[in-house]
Amino acid sequence: MRRYRTLVEQLPLVVYVDALDASSSNIFTSEQIEPLLGYSVDEWQTDGGLFVRVLHPDDRDRVIAAHARTHRTHEPLSVEYRLLSRGGHVVWIRDEGVIVYGDDNEPLYLQGYLLDITSEREAQEQLRKQALYDSLTGLANRAFFHEQLEHAVGLRKDPLQQTALLYIDLDEFKGINDQHGHSAGDEVLRTLGERIAGLVRAGDSVARLGGDEFAVLLPIVSEPAEVTAVAERVLARITAPIHVAGREFCVRPSIGIAIGDCSVELLKQADAAMYRAKAESGSDYAFYDDELDRAALDRFRRIGELRRALEEEQFTLAYQEVVGLDPFDVVGMEALLRWQHPELGEVAPLDFIPLAEESGLIVPIGRWVLREACAYAARLRDRVGRDVEIAVNVSARQLQHPDFVEHVEIALDRAALPPHLLTLELTESVLVAAGERVELQLNALKARGVKLALDDFGTGYASLAYLQRLPVDIVKIDRSFTARIDSGPDELALLRGIVGLGKALGLRLVAEGIERVAQQEIVSDLGCDGAQGFHFGKPQPAAAATEAVEDRVATHTAETTRMLPAEPLIAPAE
Repeated sequence: MRRYRTLVEQLPLVVYVDALDASSSNIFTSEQIEPLLGYSVDEWQTDGGLFVRVLHPDDRDRVIAAHARTHRTHEPLSVEYRLLSRGGHVVWIRDEGVIVYGDDNEPLYLQGYLLDITSEREAQEQLRKQALYDSLTGLANRAFFHEQLEHAVGLRKDPLQQTALLYIDLDEFKGINDQHGHSAGDEVLRTLGERIAGLVRAGDSVARLGGDEFAVLLPIVSEPAEVTAVAERVLARITAPIHVAGREFCVRPSIGIAIGDCSVELLKQADAAMYRAKAESGSDYAFYDDELDRAALDRFRRIGELRRALEEEQFTLAYQEVVGLDPFDVVGMEALLRWQHPELGEVAPLDFIPLAEESGLIVPIGRWVLREACAYAARLRDRVGRDVEIAVNVSARQLQHPDFVEHVEIALDRAALPPHLLTLELTESVLVAAGERVELQLNALKARGVKLALDDFGTGYASLAYLQRLPVDIVKIDRSFTARIDSGPDELALLRGIVGLGKALGLRLVAEGIERVAQQEIVSDLGCDGAQGFHFGKPQPAAAATEAVEDRVATHTAETTRMLPAEPLIAPAE
């Protein structure tokens, strides 16, 4: 018996023996109970009501019922619950017990153990919070919100009652992050989350859907006036000044409201109404209107199609040659994104790229383009036996992504493509939208050896400033400056000035939109280093583009060979 007691006292758990009477009188409890809960073995044995008192109120009825069932049926006991220590701390317990029988097969007592599983439960709770709640605001995240929405529309309601959803987007919030840093932006979002959560009714839900988007779910409403009252309160609380680190911030929301009984439609409709509220001057919130918001719903549908297009590999790349003018030869290819829609056929880039940028899908799409283009360039280099550059267009959303440099490096490494053969093309509007933070990304890529090109040069208002600030290698002169240069001397003035500026800054100049021999000759005479346009070749699929480059390289090699001086038959006398 002494050896048994010594063994029990060394176990990392509490061993107990309880009588099978109405109050489960304690017969034995090992000494581990005191460091666990702060109550001595004597207290545990002499105070018959102690166990019930230390049970967490929310678990009490369930645990007592479980013990009573074991007493009645003699089935093993297995239950997890919370106990309150003497100091008030919550301790999670796993309680496992079995009925011990005597020689006459009569039940004698319940013998079991209490195992401290607090750490395990806290870890589970942490994982649950990470899966269901936004780490910044503590509100429900998008995934959990969808569950709440499904539950809300499924509730049994009076026939005149429905569910309402408020979709909230902060106007021009990006400016706070760009001008004052993400820490200030995060504090503003945290404050807004607290404000919104503090004003909704009991039973309503608040979520942060991501970025600067929030949602308020009203499971049961009887009339639009109820929702309007909530929208007015949300609007007042959001627009009140927010003070962060000595600065005052004022933000305004656009709120879309939908009322109905279908979770999928509610989300689409509220999102559509929000975009209308954002577009209409003076409208802070708007209820969904089927006729007015049809275009926004079409936009929502198209975003879903874009997402499926990426998953189902509906995107392809076409490649267009970039030629050097002196000497005339292929120096590079530009990768151009194409979408082959399963029902609509080829969708024009202008019909889907702006939507991809607006929705953020341009980031994963752009990663795919980088990988595909670099892989193609590496294959082309092997086929023609010399370097051919590859140019890829980059959006503001991609530049703003914190891992953009890594995206480029992964694409280069996977393809084993030397960095100097990749050119990233940035339009002036992209640089304006991206803000100053993008300079760090571009300088890092420049240090890696990647080339940077300013595309559509001359169409904006800040080109010269960017040429001075950013590590640009190439300027691509917009087609609007080359379209009519062969029609008369008056059309050459602007182009001549642009070329002169580029040469003074030591930049490589590529003229876009070249469609005729005369245009090629003029831009070459002016001093452009390269050119691009239908005159040299239209965008083609990878296989056709590769054949065209091979033919041009072969032709160039043959012409170069013919131009070499013939070797003398007799060596000249020394």
